[in-house]
Amino acid sequence: MTLPLDFVIPDGWTAVDPGDSGAVFVAVHDAAPGEFTPNITVSVQQRPDDATIDAIAAEAVERLSRTLAGLDVLIVRDVGEPAAPGVMQLLRLRTGEGTELIQTQVHLTVPGATPAERLVLELACTAAPATARRLAPGFQRFVASVHVRQHEGTQQ
Repeated sequence: MTLPLDFVIPDGWTAVDPGDSGAVFVAVHDAAPGEFTPNITVSVQQRPDDATIDAIAAEAVERLSRTLAGLDVLIVRDVGEPAAPGVMQLLRLRTGEGTELIQTQVHLTVPGATPAERLVLELACTAAPATARRLAPGFQRFVASVHVRQHEGTQQ
């Protein structure tokens, strides 16, 4: 799916090929040898159904929980505005190898011309706990910078 998104990659992050991750964008941050490589991912899905953004965020947690040894939802907060609602959730993840990670997910609605054309962006930052705290301000700036580019010929 091609979506004309603009955003600013935070300092210290490098865009990489998303491969078959299902994401449309992936960036990584340097990590010490042997440590988890922090990453930012952007995924897009068309949601013509009437699921609320809260239900979509809960689906993401359910989907992720099937691949992990443990998952705790630490914070869920509404973001955005009524016309384009969003949800931020902070998750604690435990891999099968016992690694603990923190993932911040931000789910944003991109309204379409009709309800059937609605898109949902999932922006996620995953890192080890101490690293996540250090990288959080950059991820917040990244999320704030994301916007859908206007089509040529339309007024901005």
